[in-house]
Amino acid sequence: MSLRNTTALITGGSGGIGYRISKAFASAGARVIILSHKKEEIDTALFALPERLEGEKHHEGIVHNVTSEQPPAGVDFSEVDVLVNCAGISLTGLLSTTSTKDIQNVVNVNLVGTMFMTKFAMEAWQKRYPERAASDRKAEGNGCIINISSILGLRAVSPGLSIYAATKTALIMFTKSMCVEGGRMAIRSNAICPGYVRTEMTKAHELSFKTPLQEFGDTGDVSVESIANAAMYFATNPQVSGSILSVDKGICAN
Repeated sequence: MSLRNTTALITGGSGGIGYRISKAFASAGARVIILSHKKEEIDTALFALPERLEGEKHHEGIVHNVTSEQPPAGVDFSEVDVLVNCAGISLTGLLSTTSTKDIQNVVNVNLVGTMFMTKFAMEAWQKRYPERAASDRKAEGNGCIINISSILGLRAVSPGLSIYAATKTALIMFTKSMCVEGGRMAIRSNAICPGYVRTEMTKAHELSFKTPLQEFGDTGDVSVESIANAAMYFATNPQVSGSILSVDKGICAN
């Protein structure tokens, strides 16, 4: 699968799932723009990406808070082909003991931030649609949105996850709505629902039950590579939109 001659903008692209998607896209030939709120992590991630060919635009990293009402500085969304909304934060705790500030923060980053970034992309993609539809890139479509949701958006797993789960459930309907809203302009929208992926954000947690694909000695983890492969599928298949793909070792089948 090739992403040559495309530009991918990945929020939260410097760590965990986001970085693995950044690396997979760059390896497939895409120019990658990483957004994160930590410059040190951006620099580390950019250094590890495959080098671009001579004459091609370099990968780029931009410090940006997705909850900002302003677009990220220096990003021309008319040049972006794939938007991956991966920035997110977790929150564990019963609703009754969680502060209103923490609730608002999770909703802002996980849901409102995704809406803001998608809005910026949609505005540019709508304007460029007539030109794209008349060009030799018509078959590629006009833009691709990939939202990173969670199996917690599909299934209530355990107490203490209601706020995080609510944002991920909302992302699923937002994904489907963007499929309908953007379809007439060849804009696609899909979502990935990872199972338990061991990253810095989740390493302190363990699954409290077995997955259908879990073998002896297996903790039930889903690899970051499997999530990146799912993102590659959505980025390279111009006829898939409105899909919600669980990558969870079968958890949602139970």
